[in-house]
Amino acid sequence: MKQGLLAASTNPGNTASASFPFSGAFLPAAIEFADKGARGFGFGEAETAGLVLAVEEIFSFYLKQLSGGGSIDLTLENDIYQLCLTMNFRVANPDLAAFNLTYRIDPNDESTLEGLGPMIAQRSVTRLSLDFGANDDVRLRLVREREYAPAAPLPLPARGKVSGPAALHAPGREDIEHFASLLAANPNAIAPAFLARPGMAADMLASGAVGALLASAGGFVLGGVLWRRINDPTVELFGPYVFYDDADAVLTELLDAAAARVSRSGARTLLRRQGPLPGFERFFDFLGELRLAPGKGAPGGPAARTYYYKQLREESGGAVYAEPRFAQFLRAEYHRLCLPRQVRETSANGPVRLGASLLSVEFENRHSLATLRPLAPGRDMAENLANHLALLDLDGVQNVVAELDVGRADGAAFAPALYDNGFSPRLVVPDAGVGDIAIFAR
Repeated sequence: MKQGLLAASTNPGNTASASFPFSGAFLPAAIEFADKGARGFGFGEAETAGLVLAVEEIFSFYLKQLSGGGSIDLTLENDIYQLCLTMNFRVANPDLAAFNLTYRIDPNDESTLEGLGPMIAQRSVTRLSLDFGANDDVRLRLVREREYAPAAPLPLPARGKVSGPAALHAPGREDIEHFASLLAANPNAIAPAFLARPGMAADMLASGAVGALLASAGGFVLGGVLWRRINDPTVELFGPYVFYDDADAVLTELLDAAAARVSRSGARTLLRRQGPLPGFERFFDFLGELRLAPGKGAPGGPAARTYYYKQLREESGGAVYAEPRFAQFLRAEYHRLCLPRQVRETSANGPVRLGASLLSVEFENRHSLATLRPLAPGRDMAENLANHLALLDLDGVQNVVAELDVGRADGAAFAPALYDNGFSPRLVVPDAGVGDIAIFAR
């Protein structure tokens, strides 16, 4: 591994990397790399400070757990709208408990102070993910989004003012910001979080992280559709969003045009997980639906989160491992969807290497929804999940779902804990993670 602050990378314009001996003497160098890298990529004080603090705390915490020697590799990626910093190092049986949202410092228990660093790190970044490799390799990925102002809702022009034939066009920066502000005026729209911040949507469009088409007539925006690649085989569709009740033809044009562009990208699967599309179900295969209760004080009744997908290319299939109850559900869903998967049963109580498990939590405050994603199994899985549910209930979150990635070697290990806490599998989303994603709900 190459030493020094800035090593060569495959994309020098957007990536910086460094490798250091994993020792206390090189902590200042790791901090300097994160600080200068973030500022060099044009990020502000808030984003830089959060990322630097996370690097300092994680480096210091795991330095104490090393059995000796080793190195740490840092890679900083600039996506314009966010910074991604990956930390690669080796440590046997890493302590992950303090990365959980539920971790608390107990003033009567000094041992809990040891987790203060990871707890601070987890709260200093937008999100954190984790992967394990061979030979005790640990890969922590920290993401810090750029700070953006929220959308100022923009009232729609009266329908009578909008005239002329609709035309589709690829939006520029000002177009997508205007579209996002129009969409923000609809409190019932199920839209991705980046559209609630027009500047972020514009930066994602400029960086190629999302694609988009808008429909306009006479200078007025009638609607739009966006798409984003979530992994190598799968593109997620957002919309189409249409702003007037008589715009079915516009919706059809947007849907057809977006699907054509995604198909030409080489993607295998097109995914849509928003509200229902009455009259357009023929376009997709129906995966399932979740009913969401409104948040406390929110207007309206239950909302539907409907999952559709469209297979754009044939696939070769693969094997999935699952405990008996989960395996029975998967077989039925794969048969219904005609997906070539071989489901192999494993023990519901297989061996688990780590003591503490790790869960990530993603919030959609607008819909009072929390999505739990298992990142690492541990012997405390059922207890950890119960603690998360108690905290979410205390915070008044009305809807909790869990996403289990059956493509991860350790993904199925969480299934018994979900069943024990009152969850059951509701649907399968093909190719949405490392493998398929199973959605659990209570």
